[in-house]
Amino acid sequence: MACERRPLAPWQRAKCQIVPFPAKKRVGKIRRTAEVLGGRHGKGADHYWQQVITGMRSQMKKSGLPAAVIESELKGFADAVFAMMSIARPNDGDAA
Repeated sequence: MACERRPLAPWQRAKCQIVPFPAKKRVGKIRRTAEVLGGRHGKGADHYWQQVITGMRSQMKKSGLPAAVIESELKGFADAVFAMMSIARPNDGDAA
């Protein structure tokens, strides 16, 4: 029994869009980042923040997200972290 081979259809790259899980909704990471930042000051806080943001940016780049989406996601994450920090210490610096 002979099998007839059919020619394969030309392969076409599918167009797709990657939809990331919103960084501003990563509650566990936001809480942990705010907790660590709250316990550090000066260069230690700056260094930790840069590590977190650099790691997140790298993951998003590897996933193929466009630069504009990455920056938007990181801004949303930063806003959420700083909001969490202000909730944790609402009257910090207001002592008379």
